[in-house]
Amino acid sequence: MPFANHTPYDYFPRRLHPREIGNPYLAIHQFFDWENLPEWRNQLDKWLQAALKSGFQLSRDELVELFVRYEFIEYLVEALSLVHRLMDSTYMPERELLLDMRKNSERLLPDEINTAHGYFNNNYQPKQFEREEYYPFHLDADEKEYPHGVIRDFFDFQNLPQYRDALYWWHIVAIDFTNADDSRGSNYVYNLHKHLMKVIEAAHLIHIRSANGDENEIEKEPEKTPGL
Repeated sequence: MPFANHTPYDYFPRRLHPREIGNPYLAIHQFFDWENLPEWRNQLDKWLQAALKSGFQLSRDELVELFVRYEFIEYLVEALSLVHRLMDSTYMPERELLLDMRKNSERLLPDEINTAHGYFNNNYQPKQFEREEYYPFHLDADEKEYPHGVIRDFFDFQNLPQYRDALYWWHIVAIDFTNADDSRGSNYVYNLHKHLMKVIEAAHLIHIRSANGDENEIEKEPEKTPGL
């Protein structure tokens, strides 16, 4: 799918607060503090369905919900694009978190799930979910062990301006009376949905491990001696 040439400005986050630009992990926490993983999964599936059905019309409330979630997902994608840049840098905020995930991959879910940060956020549409609904179904064993690798794969598929363009297209197709096959095709939206679902699950693993990890147990990465 060809895209127009992008300017350097297109790679700059537009929805993030300066504080979140300085530490994009804060945006990841905000994303899941606003709505939990099972609801994000449900909403993405509903969004996919709306884009695939001709003549499908969302209700007024659903249109408002879709618009808000579309903006939140773009917000998350911008934050993840900054995390992606920082992964190869010599310094990144919460560097210890990245090292901790490589060494403690067995800590997939917190034990006290009903009180864990990011679970059952009852300030918004209280609903009880089973523990299994928080499991990252779309990730394989290696991706669950190192969720930052999913972020790298996500931006190998498309860059930030391309995701902005794709999300806007998906949003328009979902709210009008056309479907994906009338423009970019159903395979395009299926691939977009797949990559978003994987990276949202990976971001959720980062979210819960950051909130529940014991920083005192994190083994620091040894400093490298120049020339060795």
